[in-house]
Amino acid sequence: MRVKCIPAPLSLLTVLSVYVAAAHRTPRLPMRGGCYHVSADVPEFTVQGEAVVLRCSFLERYLHRQGLSQAEGYTFSFHSGDLSSEGAPVLSDDRGRVREQGHRLWLLPALTRDSGNYSCVFRNASYCFAGTISLHVYETKHSHLDIISYPMSATPGQEGMIRCPQLTEFKNRGKLQWFKESTPIVFTANRTRYRRDTETSFIIRNVIPADEGYYTCQLQVFLNNTQYTVTRIIKLHVAALGPIDVLPTIRPSQSSVGRKALRPKILDPVNGTFFHSSFGSSLEILCRVLIWNQSADSTEVTWMVNGLPVEESFLGGRALLGEKKVTVMNGRNHIELRLTFLELHEEDSRAEIKCVAQNLGGREEVVAWVRLEDFMSTWLVVAAVGTICFLTMVCVFLYQLLKPRQNKDYILTRQNSTF
Repeated sequence: MRVKCIPAPLSLLTVLSVYVAAAHRTPRLPMRGGCYHVSADVPEFTVQGEAVVLRCSFLERYLHRQGLSQAEGYTFSFHSGDLSSEGAPVLSDDRGRVREQGHRLWLLPALTRDSGNYSCVFRNASYCFAGTISLHVYETKHSHLDIISYPMSATPGQEGMIRCPQLTEFKNRGKLQWFKESTPIVFTANRTRYRRDTETSFIIRNVIPADEGYYTCQLQVFLNNTQYTVTRIIKLHVAALGPIDVLPTIRPSQSSVGRKALRPKILDPVNGTFFHSSFGSSLEILCRVLIWNQSADSTEVTWMVNGLPVEESFLGGRALLGEKKVTVMNGRNHIELRLTFLELHEEDSRAEIKCVAQNLGGREEVVAWVRLEDFMSTWLVVAAVGTICFLTMVCVFLYQLLKPRQNKDYILTRQNSTF
């Protein structure tokens, strides 16, 4: 009776291959309310009385990468609240102020009571994907400028570009108006430092520290034969991270006059830190700098990507710098600056992410990296498949070596025979 050991390893290998293929087809996303939840979009901040459009762009990009954006059988809907609280679908009101159209939710206009979380859901018979948008509608803008503004930066002595963001959804629109604080910016031959660049941006020649502040772009849009106002506020920060002698924005504070400036010390992260996360998820990292007893205005802290400011790197629009926060620990001043990755891509694992701190006492920088755990799990799967293949080959070899030999015909002769 022959015993065959080949089918068992081969069957195991087949099952493992099917499992691996199924695992790679299954989304590696958290499950909430019966749907795979994609990283949340950027929070929306606005002022009541203006036109607002909500769009889950991250969710749409994820479905496009998965080849599902054009798939048939998908339905789309907006829900108030997040999926964990089983929010009700958002329905258009009687006057048509809130309407859902083309995978977008229009608020014409937005009111303070519209503030809250909105979940957009793509669903078919096999899958359900969802994303969340957090909307904050304020009554006035004057006390919330830092919250509702878009941060931009410029370098002294160079050209700085200011653009009006988040206007692609508004097609039928009038001419854009620009303001510096509350003063209109007039683009004429007499104002040689301001030059209009495109329909939604302008250039500041030879940037100086006085250019720092709030810029407002205001637009009149026409939707369904009705005129609405759309306003964007930009907070321009003028700073330089070059050699010490070209830092005109860093000056000793009144309390530090007469004593030597101390070099800042970056406490977190340490040089060579790896931040672990998964592909497609969001990630927030913190740079914490000790500035001793000096004022926060005396020290510049920022994040850089491959030697470039975040907004000028390939992460521009996908990573955001937070506001500089000052804390006091053990009687010493610290500066904290967060960098938020809205959605991690494969190329982020190869980027050099650097926190830089500098004042009149010196400069310090640390380098960190992002490590995507999905790549490690892929290599583990490959190693497991390779191990199974190796064991299968060993089994085949042992089978060939130890299999019983076939019986052959033979004749038994007598040793002592008499003729």
